[in-house]
Amino acid sequence: MSFIQTLSGKQFDYLSATIDDIDIEDIAVALSNICRFSGHLPEFYSVAQHSVLCSQLVSPEFAFEALMHDAAEAYCQDIPAPLKALLPDYREIEKRTDQLIRFKFGLPLEEA
Repeated sequence: MSFIQTLSGKQFDYLSATIDDIDIEDIAVALSNICRFSGHLPEFYSVAQHSVLCSQLVSPEFAFEALMHDAAEAYCQDIPAPLKALLPDYREIEKRTDQLIRFKFGLPLEEA
């Protein structure tokens, strides 16, 4: 099995996801429930909080892109960078998921 069921009821298949599987409400809810830094913090700090703060730090024309910069983590989780470096298959899935999200919402596609 290579899929998760999202809050909206969609099945997000890591091997064959399409832009139709991406849902902004799924992203918002999931990111609000994921703690940054593997939870090693004195207080809960969600990926959603981080994303909102990032969107407020950039000029308005880049706010949505900043808000969505970690959106793939709604489907792939927030894996610590040192661990992520050891997981090439994970990095490829996360990259593909990020590209789907960018395409769905008209954000610039990152270079390979």
